[in-house]
Amino acid sequence: MIAVLGDCMLDIVMQTASPVLQSSYCLAQATVSPGGSAANFAVWAARLGAEVGLIAKVGEDVLGRALLRDLEQEGVAGSVVVGKETTGLTLALVDQGGNRIMLAARGATSAMSTDDLDWTLLDRADLLHVTAFSFFEDAPRNAALTAMRYVKRRGNLLSLDPATCNYLQGVGAEAFFTMAREVDIFFPNLAEGRVLTGEHQAERVMHALLRRFPVVALKMGADGAMAGTGDTILHQPGFAVPVVDVTGAGDAFAAAFVVTWLAHHDLAAALKEGNRIAAGVVQAVGARCFTVVPLGSSLR
Repeated sequence: MIAVLGDCMLDIVMQTASPVLQSSYCLAQATVSPGGSAANFAVWAARLGAEVGLIAKVGEDVLGRALLRDLEQEGVAGSVVVGKETTGLTLALVDQGGNRIMLAARGATSAMSTDDLDWTLLDRADLLHVTAFSFFEDAPRNAALTAMRYVKRRGNLLSLDPATCNYLQGVGAEAFFTMAREVDIFFPNLAEGRVLTGEHQAERVMHALLRRFPVVALKMGADGAMAGTGDTILHQPGFAVPVVDVTGAGDAFAAAFVVTWLAHHDLAAALKEGNRIAAGVVQAVGARCFTVVPLGSSLR
């Protein structure tokens, strides 16, 4: 079983063909859908056939109830706590090239604490996936680190997504590595890898991270991804697909990689499946929408 810990929020994606300028007025198209990095991972892992449970927190409001119903429909086991805070919201401003600016009102996600941990779920987990969005504030960070230590003491696996460059630059590489020291599978994107290692070229970033983590999967957007373990580093080019919205593509990649890795321990297969699912996500608006990538699609 896969346990996931982190944010469960509502996503509002605003798409505009105009530049977003100060004091300007832009026409946009809006899409509202379930989101949150950890919840996205959990849903994609469930869709790919894994047994999944999510540890998160939402508010006692209409948005929280809607998110809980959605998780139930997606087959994600319920360990989501309902608190007094409002349910978290993320606003993504997306331009015509698929680039985005993210604004987050984290609400109940920021209030998750060790009291909200589901120990029964953690006991059952073969792997716990955490997103470092949970490291932003004291209470959820303590909860995440406590859950991570608990899972490792039981001899099971940890995977971690480092979240954002801004956070990594603020906390510093060594402090982050200290929190992540027991992680087995690490999922940075290239920009995050550069911040953490001080290296620029992707292979050098990979070599530096593999000195700290047993398995690293480096997300590189249109250039695909790299994955490595030990002395082996593989590169899978990205699929040549139209990019509409990249929201949630990294979460989908990580979920597909983990599900495939746990099933087969095949680095190439996990990398290819991660790229395939991520390529399907970027072709539609929303973190959980998907456009099938034909098997004959060319690679970049």
